[in-house]
Amino acid sequence: MKLRTLALAMAATALTSPLLADSSDEESVYDDRWRGHVMLGATVADDEDYDNGGIGKIGIGKPINRYIMIDAHMNYGELKTSKNDVYERAAAGVDILFFPFGAFELDASALQPYFGVGATYHEIEFVGDIESDFGNDAVAGFTYDLGGAALRAEARYQIDKINEKDILVDDYFYTYAFMLGVSVPFGDEPLPYNYDSDGDGVPDRIDKCPNTPRGTPVDSNGCPLDSDGDGVPNFRDKCPNTPRGAKVNVHGCSIDDDRDGVPNDIDQCPGTPLGVPVDVRGCPLDSDNDGVPNKIDQCPSTLPGMKVNSRGCVISQKVDIDGVHFEFNKARLMLDSKTVLDNVAKALNNEPDVSIIIAGHTDSVGSDAYNKRLSQERAQSVVDYLISKGIESSRLRAVGYGESKPVADNSTDEGRERNRRVELQVNSPNR
Repeated sequence: MKLRTLALAMAATALTSPLLADSSDEESVYDDRWRGHVMLGATVADDEDYDNGGIGKIGIGKPINRYIMIDAHMNYGELKTSKNDVYERAAAGVDILFFPFGAFELDASALQPYFGVGATYHEIEFVGDIESDFGNDAVAGFTYDLGGAALRAEARYQIDKINEKDILVDDYFYTYAFMLGVSVPFGDEPLPYNYDSDGDGVPDRIDKCPNTPRGTPVDSNGCPLDSDGDGVPNFRDKCPNTPRGAKVNVHGCSIDDDRDGVPNDIDQCPGTPLGVPVDVRGCPLDSDNDGVPNKIDQCPSTLPGMKVNSRGCVISQKVDIDGVHFEFNKARLMLDSKTVLDNVAKALNNEPDVSIIIAGHTDSVGSDAYNKRLSQERAQSVVDYLISKGIESSRLRAVGYGESKPVADNSTDEGRERNRRVELQVNSPNR
C-alpha cells in the first residue's frame, strides 16, 4: 500500500511545542522530555458490515506544560469484512492530550489518566481502491510510571472522511481502536527549580560550587567560606589567618620558598641559601649585629657599633663606649661599667691583630691639669681591667685628653655628661 506524505504530518509536531508554555522560571520547571511510544491492539468498525482486526501505532510526544502534551503518531490497522475483504487503514496525525492531574509535575503520581482530540491524515485501501483525506480522533487513556518507562493504555474513536460514495456508503467511516504499549522518555529528568544537590542551602541554579561537602559553611555563591581569601576554604585551611595576597600551599599555609622555616609573607630575607640558620625575620643569624651573617663572620663577637669589613672583622675607627662610669672625681670603675667592658674584652679576643688606644675625656669643670690627669687615670683603669680579662698589654694604650676635645656644650648638664666619656681608637692592620 502506498502511503503518501505521512512523514510531512509527523514533522508538524515540532512546530507546536512552544504553545502554552509557562511564563515564570519556577513555573517552567516540569518534566518536558520527549517521549516515544509503541502500542499494539485491536480495532473495531462502528458498522455491522465490518468485523474487528489488529492495529499498531508508533509516536513521539512532548509536554508543553504540566498538563498538556502534543503527540504525533503513525498507525496501521486492518479490518476484515464478512466476505473476507480487507479494509486497510494507515494514518498519521497530531493529538493534543490533556492530563488533568498534572502528569508532568516533577513529583507526579504514577497513575495518570488523559483525554484529548487529534487531527489525522489517512489513506484507506479497500477492494483495490485507495482513498485519502483528513479526519479526527477522540482519545482517552492512562499512563502508569514504571520508573524509566511507563505503561500506556489508550482507546481511540477514529473518524475518517471518505469522498468516494460509490465505494463506501457514508461520507464518514468510524472505527474504534484499543491499544496497550510502552512510553519511554528521552534524557534525564529535570531537577526542581530550587534543587540543591549538595545540601548547602544554595540552589544549583546559582551555586558556583555545586559539590561542596555536606555540612560545610558556604557563602552566598554556595562556595566554602575562605576567611583569609587565600583560595583554600576554611574547612581544610590549616592556617586560616594567612595575610591577604600571600602565596599558600594546598593546606592554606604560607609557602616557604627558601625553606628556612619562615613563610614568605613575613620573610624579610626570602632568598636565604639553603641550610643557613636564620632569625625570626628569616634573615641569616648575625649574633653581633655587624651586618655579616654568622656563617661567614670570621669575627663573630664584634663590639656593637663597630665598623667591619666583608668578613665581619673590625677596621680602623673610633668608637664611643657607652655605659662606662667612674666614681665621682675618681678613676675607680663603677660596677655596671665592668659588664660593658667584659663585652669589649670578648670582642678584642676575637680580633687578635687589633691594637687599641683607650682615650679618656672629661668636662670643663676643674683645672685643665686636673682634668687631664683624671682622664689619664680613668683611661688606665680601663686598660688595667681589659688586661685582667686576658687582653695583652702590648695591644693597649691609655691616653687622657682631659677637656681638650669636647663633643658637646660644657655649659649644660647634658653637654657636660656627653663630654665625660671613654673612646676606643681601633687600629686594625690592612686585611
